[in-house]
Amino acid sequence: MWAPWEVLGVLLVSMATGEASSSLIKKILTIKTCGEPKIENSMMNVTVKPGEMAQFKCQVDMSCLVAYIEWYHDMKNGSHTLIKTAGSSGDPHVHTIREVSPLHEGLYTCHAGNVMGKAMASAYLSVNGVNSYISGSLSFLMMLQVLIRLTLPG
Repeated sequence: MWAPWEVLGVLLVSMATGEASSSLIKKILTIKTCGEPKIENSMMNVTVKPGEMAQFKCQVDMSCLVAYIEWYHDMKNGSHTLIKTAGSSGDPHVHTIREVSPLHEGLYTCHAGNVMGKAMASAYLSVNGVNSYISGSLSFLMMLQVLIRLTLPG
């Protein structure tokens, strides 16, 4: 059923426009709302190597009015970031990372909401070989530093 403030709003508008009648009121009272959004799938955890693509799907039932779909990323260091909104390009039900890096590792959460409430689904992105990737990068940087020292005069 409609919330009381929604019924009151429709009645006030119809009265202001001179359309208030018992048949209109009966129609309004028989209209039902869907309730809060529903997410139809379980998001799956993803494991990839650095440089590979990762994708999360959050299939929201759009038969109810959905005001927003937002994506959040919780990183291992504790930071929580809004990463995708309705204003972002692409399908709002899908979040794609084209080239995964170790910084992408963490929990991805889809939020779908309307005036009745919200639904959430989450999945974890693991990046395989993060330690070897980081140590390989550090080894390269240390080697580069040695080469720079050897080529500088003095």
